[in-house]
Amino acid sequence: MNNKDNKNNSKISKKSVVLTPDFVAKNIYDNVKRFPFKKILDVGCFNGNLSKFFGRKKNVELIGLDIDDEYKDNFDKFLHLDFINCKKEDFDFKPDLILTNPPFGRNQEFNALYPDLFLKKIFELWGKNIPVIMIAGHWFLSNSSSRIEFLNSCNITKTTTLHKRTFENCDVSVEASILYFNIKQKIKYDILDVQKVEKKQQFKTVAFSHKQIDYISNNIENFSGEVKILLKEKYKDFPI
Repeated sequence: MNNKDNKNNSKISKKSVVLTPDFVAKNIYDNVKRFPFKKILDVGCFNGNLSKFFGRKKNVELIGLDIDDEYKDNFDKFLHLDFINCKKEDFDFKPDLILTNPPFGRNQEFNALYPDLFLKKIFELWGKNIPVIMIAGHWFLSNSSSRIEFLNSCNITKTTTLHKRTFENCDVSVEASILYFNIKQKIKYDILDVQKVEKKQQFKTVAFSHKQIDYISNNIENFSGEVKILLKEKYKDFPI
């Protein structure tokens, strides 16, 4: 999510990038990991926080798309594009699942919210039945009658409300939701409780790209042992 000023929420930080927290990305992954999605496109991916847990699944191709290519090596395939101005000719594939955490603010050129532009561009490129998971600010669901009419015409199969503390890792206080489109879900509406997540999480899991996993498999015989040695070197009191 590239974060810009928004008149509807003055508390949003002016930092240029707001990362998807691990517990949000893991919650999304856990909700859909049973589906046989093989080709996954992360639109506005930046460093891949939103989609990284999908990279652990076998036979999954993780494709990143962003105007910033600093983290292109975090993906199996990377498209250095401005998504809003993309055309069908820019893609030689159709994704099985699209993930996106677009900027919450307004695009001045099109005078529209980025989530609105991203979602409509996705449907324009691949049709309205494509599975999509999008994170959007709370106001995206409520501040426009025309947008509400549009969203009512979409197949929203689940909505997860995020606490305003969710993005505190980037000094942002903003209410948001995870919207699932065209993905069958048992629970239609829920709330991701930050406090419960914090109590359960003792440490953050490290996710590797396919390239990193292949390197580890081919070059490191005892990966767990190597990690313990590295921890011992950095933290002298780390027990082995």
